Amino acid sequence: MSRNNEELSVVVQRLLHLSAAYSVSSGICETGISFLSLLKADRPTTIQQGLFNPGICVVLQGHKTLIVRNNTYNYGAGDYIASNLDMPIKGQIVQATQETPYIAIRIAFTTDEIASVALDAKLRVFGENQLTEGAFIGKAGGEVLNVLERLLHLATDREAADFLASGMKRELIYRLLTDEGGARFYNNMLLHHDAAGISKAIHYVKTNYARTLTVEEIAQAGGMSPSTLHHKFKAVTTLSPIQYQKQLRLQEARRIMLTDDIDVTSTALEVGYESLTQFNREYKRFFGLPPLKDIRTIGNQTKKSSHESAYADNILIDLGL
Repeated sequence: MSRNNEELSVVVQRLLHLSAAYSVSSGICETGISFLSLLKADRPTTIQQGLFNPGICVVLQGHKTLIVRNNTYNYGAGDYIASNLDMPIKGQIVQATQETPYIAIRIAFTTDEIASVALDAKLRVFGENQLTEGAFIGKAGGEVLNVLERLLHLATDREAADFLASGMKRELIYRLLTDEGGARFYNNMLLHHDAAGISKAIHYVKTNYARTLTVEEIAQAGGMSPSTLHHKFKAVTTLSPIQYQKQLRLQEARRIMLTDDIDVTSTALEVGYESLTQFNREYKRFFGLPPLKDIRTIGNQTKKSSHESAYADNILIDLGL
């Protein structure tokens, strides 16, 4: 092991020590800093479909497999996954036990925050001139890990965190932009997605997912032709605009039924389905089970461990574990 790798390993071990203060065995651990959370899993999971929300997730312990389009990525301690959009992914935690759980740190941020740091710091970052998928894997450098360590320390002091956390978040973004993989981070998180109008189109679909949308309407929101929209949208999200809308609807439907205790028919109507038959068919195709059976199955799994959140396995995927 090189000296640099040894130093990184030491920082990761310190982060693991700090994370031990959060005792939940599986699920999301809030830290008191709104954009910072810890994610834990004490067992491997099956392959799950979900949305990776905008932000970065740095793995401290364990391993996971991520499937984007037809590509499979394996990553573990010291690696991160990042996305600038709600990115449909498939993932599976492949290494986690009660003694050595899967642990990751999640930082939520927006493209506006990244752009602000790049502009204020007068950074000139050059990336490849091509559209790339919204979610990608990178390696966290020492400076990035050091900022995360200071953030976890800060989280124990609520009063100081209210004043200092936002500045440390900007520092973290700066380190990601100036790290060895900074050009790729800038390219994937900001440059081409904004320049191509894709971020506007994606935002429009997210805001109006429960409505009946046309490709022409979405293309107009992104300032491009329907054919250009289809090509660029699929290059970034791996889906067509209408497929992306459908996945947003189904993910939101599952969340509503799990957290708000709303019946299947009302949920289908709330997320934009006019036909209950169509909703049931598409839900089963996407999640593998009809809505009611899926929710009951997750509920039964939850009862086996009183420490787990209502849908721990799935929300871990949603947040990028």
